Amino acid sequence: MFVTRTIQAETVPDLLPVCQHIGFIRADLWRRYGALANIGKNVSEIRAEIVERGYYNHIPIDGTIRNETIKDVVNDILLYKAAAKQKVRQDIAARTADPEERKRLYTLLKNDAWLSDSFLHRRMRKRFKHGVSQVRNQLVVRSDRHTEEVIDGRLVITIKIAKKYGNAIRLVTTTNGKDVDLTGSNLRILVKGDVTEIHSAYEKPAGRPHGEQALGIDKGYSEAFVDSDGEAHGETFGRILTDYSDRVAATGQGRNQLHALEKKHRAAGHTAKADRIKNHNLGRKKLLARRDRTRRQLRNVAYQSAHAVVDKAALVVSEDLTAPIAHKDQWRRFNRRMSSWAKGVLAEALDSVCAQRNANHVLVNGAYTSQMDSPTGLLKGKRVGDKFYRENGDVMQADHNAALNVLARLDDPEIKRFTPYQEVKRILLARSSGGTDRQQA
Repeated sequence: MFVTRTIQAETVPDLLPVCQHIGFIRADLWRRYGALANIGKNVSEIRAEIVERGYYNHIPIDGTIRNETIKDVVNDILLYKAAAKQKVRQDIAARTADPEERKRLYTLLKNDAWLSDSFLHRRMRKRFKHGVSQVRNQLVVRSDRHTEEVIDGRLVITIKIAKKYGNAIRLVTTTNGKDVDLTGSNLRILVKGDVTEIHSAYEKPAGRPHGEQALGIDKGYSEAFVDSDGEAHGETFGRILTDYSDRVAATGQGRNQLHALEKKHRAAGHTAKADRIKNHNLGRKKLLARRDRTRRQLRNVAYQSAHAVVDKAALVVSEDLTAPIAHKDQWRRFNRRMSSWAKGVLAEALDSVCAQRNANHVLVNGAYTSQMDSPTGLLKGKRVGDKFYRENGDVMQADHNAALNVLARLDDPEIKRFTPYQEVKRILLARSSGGTDRQQA
């Protein structure tokens, strides 16, 4: 299993102009090829077109860095389009049950001929919006354009640059080089203020053995996961999210007031005072450092929780939460606190840990798993906060109830992963006592 290894080094001035030039290339490629211009073209054809037209030959940077950046960005663009197509495949499945019509639409989509069908054109226009890039702090170094040596107990990475574009760039890292082998690996260099991160691919060895159970998992907010045994994992997850989000909100309110004050002084002609406010009170360095620190904490909790789950389970069943829940408007503070990034890191942690430890991770349809009564499997009862009130008056822990429903959904013959939520509701009502009568009414 390949993962990303990160090594840190001190930022050197020679990196900054290269990053600025690469940032221009990234933005321009997304502007040119981030939408309809890539239709019907593969990576090789787009790169050949760029080279033939010589868009970036005038930019004074090493040619291998320029070419690796072009390849990296083109791959990102086509991956973005492939992800949009996957969403449109779900739209096709929801639109029609006719096998011939589905086959026709799938074929048009696969062959990049979706402009010829009005339905596919509409769906791709929604899913595949024109991409943009504002990244100006990174570059890609080809595997044969860097060398490594240990000097005074520190690993030094040297990036080779063509002589006419300057001298080689030396990055003195914070590691002693033990167990670090960058031979044959491309490097991604990210400049973050005074610190430069060097990312490389690393083949991670297999992890410790997994458990033997089959567990359903409910992803939560106050805790990372609750399993179908009723055990909570990562109970600090919600506290970290809440503390960070509330601090960001309070800081944002104060910054808004300072921003208004800065504009007021600038409009009144007090330029020096406005500049002092802008330069000393409206920077983003501390905000970004706080964000990165919190993300590291959340990732640690998510991965520790995932390992705790796989310690018990050989089969992990969780909800597919890649699509938003239709017609569900969360309260504003929840949306602010439970960011899409936080939800994504939980799914990423489960996928990564299961792959490393050879456990199976299966996604199931998550519609109405929180509203079902797990002992009966019927759409009865009511969830209020962290409690689920059953029809007979019993009270269950809501996340435990949902995790049991997620596990049961694995063997449900009628509800598949991409079954629309309306159809899921119809099936569940039909199973309930008197459900058919209510539907007819």
